[in-house]
Amino acid sequence: DELEFYIVLVPPTPDNTPALTPRLALKHEGDRIYLGPKVAGRYTLNSVIDPHAEIVFFSTGTGEAPHNGMVVELLRKGHTGPIVSAVTVRQNADLGYAEKHRELEDRYPNYHYLPMPTREEGVPKRYLQDLLRDDDFAKIGVDLSSTTSHIFLCGNPAMIGLPEEVDGEQVFPETVGVVQLLTEQGFTVDRRNVPGNIHFEEYW
Repeated sequence: DELEFYIVLVPPTPDNTPALTPRLALKHEGDRIYLGPKVAGRYTLNSVIDPHAEIVFFSTGTGEAPHNGMVVELLRKGHTGPIVSAVTVRQNADLGYAEKHRELEDRYPNYHYLPMPTREEGVPKRYLQDLLRDDDFAKIGVDLSSTTSHIFLCGNPAMIGLPEEVDGEQVFPETVGVVQLLTEQGFTVDRRNVPGNIHFEEYW
C-alpha cells in the first residue's frame, strides 16, 4: 500500500527551470501527491515467457527504477536464467540501491550487478556500450543470444540510441547507442506492431 520514488533533484539552469523534482523535494511527510487512476505503458516483462532466458537491464542514473522492480519480480517468480543489471552513474555515491543489489547477488547465483561510475577517481571511464564492445557478459558467464535474450534499456536517449526512419531506411544517431550495437548482433527493437527483444523506455 505504498509507492517508492527514485528521483534526483534537478537544479535550475539559466535556460531551464525543472517543473517536477524541485516541487517533490519540497514535500514533507503527510503532504499529498495526486496520482492518476490508471498506470499506462508497454515497458513491462510481458514478453519474457521463457524462465531460462538471459535478461539484461541497461540504465543510466535513476533509469534503473523500473528495472529494480522487474529484477525483484523475475527472482520472485523463480526465473532461473541469467539476470544482469548494468547501471551507469557519475559517482559511486549516485548508486542509490547498490547495497540491495549486492544482497540479491549473494542470495541468487544467477543475478549479476554491474555498477559503472564514469567520474569516480581511480575507476576507468567506461559506458554501457563498452560492455557489449568488450564482451563483458561472457566474462561473467552470460552468453547473449538474439534468439533467447531480452534487453531492457531505460534512461538517457543517447545511451539507447534509437534509429530514425529516413526515406524508408533506419538511420542511427552519430553517437553509437546500445540499440545499434545489439541490432548488429541480430537483435530487434520491440515496437507496438512488431515484437522484438530490445525493449526501451526513454527517461526524457
